[in-house]
Amino acid sequence: MEQRKDSPISANHLSAGQRRSRLNGLQIAVTLIVTVSAVAFLLYVTILVYGFMIRM
Repeated sequence: MEQRKDSPISANHLSAGQRRSRLNGLQIAVTLIVTVSAVAFLLYVTILVYGFMIRM
């Protein structure tokens, strides 16, 4: 069975290249969020430790 190009069923499917680039974009976004969160956490811990050291 051959589907027409203007078939509404096949119009919503992504090609393999589009799926790969969408996953790449998602992976980059997740990596960026995790990296920023880790840096913010380390900065927070550093400020806490510095504050405790000053009080001693």
